[in-house]
Amino acid sequence: MQITFDPHNVQECATIARLLGTAAPAPTWAPDLTQPAPKGSGTRESPYDYSGVRTVEGPAPGQRAPAQPDTPRADGLTATEQPDVGDIAVATAPEHTAGETDCHGMVHDAAIHSTPASFNADGSYRAKRGHKEAYDAAVAAATAPAQAVPAAPVEPAAMPMPQPASAAPATPPAPIDYKTMADRFMAKMSDPDGLPAEYEAIYTALSIGYDDLETNQTSIARLSSYMDAVDDGESHDGAVRHAMSAD
Repeated sequence: MQITFDPHNVQECATIARLLGTAAPAPTWAPDLTQPAPKGSGTRESPYDYSGVRTVEGPAPGQRAPAQPDTPRADGLTATEQPDVGDIAVATAPEHTAGETDCHGMVHDAAIHSTPASFNADGSYRAKRGHKEAYDAAVAAATAPAQAVPAAPVEPAAMPMPQPASAAPATPPAPIDYKTMADRFMAKMSDPDGLPAEYEAIYTALSIGYDDLETNQTSIARLSSYMDAVDDGESHDGAVRHAMSAD
């Protein structure tokens, strides 16, 4: 098949280029539009004179233009190859929800994190521009191992104070034999210097009764203590006080 066109007509050249296929190499020539077209070339002066028109061979109907060699591109593909978009991983930033913590366990803080919130590849919040030092300090504090709280010192249990041993009950004095005490008292009565007072005065001062003297151990003990005090040089009044305090 032959196609006739005017090489000086830009529109016809573009149409022929589209018919031949965009894969065909571009012509190395270009019409000189600065020179007037020659007479009788299908111009306005002679629209039916095609003596100056060039004729090129085109593909027959139903045939495609011959394939041109592919020139490798910078990405390793040729002009006729297209990248497989299914193999290209499109990186998208994870969405942020309010109150969400990053990989360091930190919640979003507008003072140190970029706003709106976005994450780094490792899952941490992106630092706010100009606040890198504060951001690093906050991360270090969040990831530092927890300090063990020292346990409160346990005070030793108070030792029970030893209780003083209760005093043993006083052993009551052995009962004084009435006959022994009476013989002693009678001996002092017969001695002029044996007793400092008459026996009636002694009985009255010691509250001793005659009726139960033989069986009343309190009265017997008072008389015995009275005589002990007299033997120690006490006067009648002193001997009475000594005998009455011995009860």
